[in-house]
Amino acid sequence: MEYNKKQTHIAIGNINIDFISIIEEELKPDFNVVAKDVWIGLGGAATNYAIAVSRLNHKAKLIARTGEDIVKYGFLDKLKEEGVDVSSVEISKEKPGMVMIIVNSKKSTRTMITARNANKGLRLSNEKIDGDHIHFSSVDPDLIKYAKYANKTKTISYDPGGEACYNKEKIINNIKYINWLLINENEFSCLDLDVNKLFKNYGLEFIAIKKGSKGAEIINKNKKILGKIETTINQIDPTGAGDAFNASFNIFYKSTGDINEALKYAISAGSAKVEKLGSSNMPYLDEIESKLKFVEILHY
Repeated sequence: MEYNKKQTHIAIGNINIDFISIIEEELKPDFNVVAKDVWIGLGGAATNYAIAVSRLNHKAKLIARTGEDIVKYGFLDKLKEEGVDVSSVEISKEKPGMVMIIVNSKKSTRTMITARNANKGLRLSNEKIDGDHIHFSSVDPDLIKYAKYANKTKTISYDPGGEACYNKEKIINNIKYINWLLINENEFSCLDLDVNKLFKNYGLEFIAIKKGSKGAEIINKNKKILGKIETTINQIDPTGAGDAFNASFNIFYKSTGDINEALKYAISAGSAKVEKLGSSNMPYLDEIESKLKFVEILHY
């Protein structure tokens, strides 16, 4: 395994200030609910991904656009402390992206209220993007085509997030620029893809579909692989679990070339994340490795 070889991952997407409330009661109009726990901190899929990469002892650079409050409240310094390169983060006078997240721990449900604000103005233009891997997270699919300005980057992945449910045609038109698609089960349903056509016409290597507590599935033109974890998970906060999955999958797939090994690490990472409160509170390597023995990989 070449895991110790340092990779540089470029994360392109959003920076948010996230407000998370953990509740145990159902929300009702004009009804006061007492939070079991709260968390305020950094969020945004690309931000979470960059922190996850850094906590796995690799290099992360974030390309994003945000508001001055991110600097004012010390969040940019927090990213630097995490080891993330923020030299390509554009600071505007707009409000930063903000997300209110309500997690019902008893029902295992999550509600997100998002204000994208400065995130909406992200433009890549002719920016040179160099690294071992580029990961696009929850961005307008038209931005993916700017990956052609990447001089030495070998691989590119995309997790469309909510874009999958209202930008289907744009995503399909830009899939030709990426190597693999990482997506959750609901968003994959929104795309309603002809998978065979996708592999034949667009050169996509594979699709990784995240299924929450049911594990994850890899689909390519020759086979399907299912991975699931067989142990009790103490779910506290699922926010960011998909980003932990993405970062671990990309790192270990690039390190080993073994899709089974990468899937095991990715599922372990997602499971480790849900046991931690906070969108960007990504797991460390030892937390991920402690769950590897519980992951089962099936081919069908």
